[in-house]
Amino acid sequence: SRLCMSSAVAGYKATLGADAPPCCYEDLAQASTLFIAGSNTAFAHPVLFRRIEDARRANPALRIVVVDPRRTETAARADVHVALRPGSDVYFLLGMAARFVQSDAIDHAFLRRHAVEAEALLSQLQAVDVAQLAARCEIPLEQLLCVADAFARAPSACMYMDLGVEQGLFSTLTAYLARVVQVLTGNL
Repeated sequence: SRLCMSSAVAGYKATLGADAPPCCYEDLAQASTLFIAGSNTAFAHPVLFRRIEDARRANPALRIVVVDPRRTETAARADVHVALRPGSDVYFLLGMAARFVQSDAIDHAFLRRHAVEAEALLSQLQAVDVAQLAARCEIPLEQLLCVADAFARAPSACMYMDLGVEQGLFSTLTAYLARVVQVLTGNL
C-alpha cells in the first residue's frame, strides 16, 4: 500500500492480520446499511457513488449513514448525517463498539469462530462511558446510540472509510476501531 493508506493498513493488520480491505463493490448490493465516514464519496469517488446509487435503486430500504463534520453532497443524500466535531471519529467508533458490548448487540457466534482473545476487549469496552464519548464528538448521545443500534441490528452492514478519517492524529486507532465495530457485529 501507499503511504497515504498506512494508517488503514495498520488497522487492517492489527484486526484482520493482513492488509485486506474487508469489502468489495458487490457487497453494496447485499447491504441493508451503508456507513460512510471521512468521505464525500459523491464528489471524490463518483464510480463508487454510482454503485451506491444503483444499490439504493435496487433496494430502496438501504439505509445510508454518513459521519462527517461537513455537510457534503454525500451527507445531503444520506438518511442520517452525523456532523461530529472534526477529529473525533475515534470517539464515535469507540462509542459504537462500547454500545454493542453494553447492550449485548454482539455477534457472539461470529466472535467464537473468527476472533482471538476477544474477551479482554469486551471487558474493556464494558467500562467505557458512551455519554462522555458523544460529548467529545459534540453530538447528542441519542444520535450515537441510534447509529450504533441500527448498525448492530442490520442484517448486513457495509462500512466505507476514506482519507478524512485515515489522515489524522488518531487515524491508525480509528482504522482499528472501524474493524472492531465490523467484527463485533459480524459485518465484514
